[in-house]
Amino acid sequence: MSSVIDLRTYVGASSRRLLVMVDLQEKNYDELAKDNAPDLRRALDNCMAAIRHARDFAIPIAFTRHGGDGPGVLERSSPSAWISGLEPRRSDMVFERPQPSCYSNHLFENVVSQAGSFAIAGLTAEETCLATAIDAARRGHHVTFLGDASASRGRRNSDAAAVHLLATRAIELFADVASTGQWQIATSQRPLKGHRYG
Repeated sequence: MSSVIDLRTYVGASSRRLLVMVDLQEKNYDELAKDNAPDLRRALDNCMAAIRHARDFAIPIAFTRHGGDGPGVLERSSPSAWISGLEPRRSDMVFERPQPSCYSNHLFENVVSQAGSFAIAGLTAEETCLATAIDAARRGHHVTFLGDASASRGRRNSDAAAVHLLATRAIELFADVASTGQWQIATSQRPLKGHRYG
């Protein structure tokens, strides 16, 4: 085995009993696809894996999207449709937010204040996931960012992959960063008795 396992990631992620999925709308997908985000398909596959895992292990899921009234919103536009296969179910929470941070929706803040920690993934990571991680740190909430289940948009003179790498490094200042697989293992509630590690 050539890789080192960071046990802090597993221990930290195991208490993340809420999954927050951001901006999984067709409009965002189209923008990222046009920007040639190289890992967009992989990120969406990992989003699907995280959602499926959360449903299998009864982990609540909160979907957030940009919309709603608030400071800086000049007019209310109807939200874009959800990406096919990544839509919320009736049992899932859906929050509209007027600002990039999920905390700009007060109901979201109330839910997370009760949970105290969550895992976050989705599209527009350089904006929404970063802003949310900063706000979570200010409130003493613990966040695990699923970097491989997220994608970022390119910016002037920087392609999407470079922006995502920088966003992930910035998020590391405020949150744990884990892969979807690490988060799944940490939240699987498997008993240690009789399990072989080799």
